[in-house]
Amino acid sequence: MNSPVQRMTRQRMVILEHLRQMHSHPTADELYDAVRQELPSVSLGTIYRNLDVLTRSGQVHKLEMCGVQARFDAEL
Repeated sequence: MNSPVQRMTRQRMVILEHLRQMHSHPTADELYDAVRQELPSVSLGTIYRNLDVLTRSGQVHKLEMCGVQARFDAEL
């Protein structure tokens, strides 16, 4: 069953914009550090939840390798 379309919140938009500007396939922690410069009150949990939504919606690729922290890419 497909999940309903998620609305593009301000936090989600900022996360996606930062991810699109980073060409290094950042981890969630690296993205968190970058996003906090614009949204100081954002939590790491918010980053993970939004990355999950963006991944499920096809706007972001999650790059996973055994034994290594997942990395994310918005260049589809």
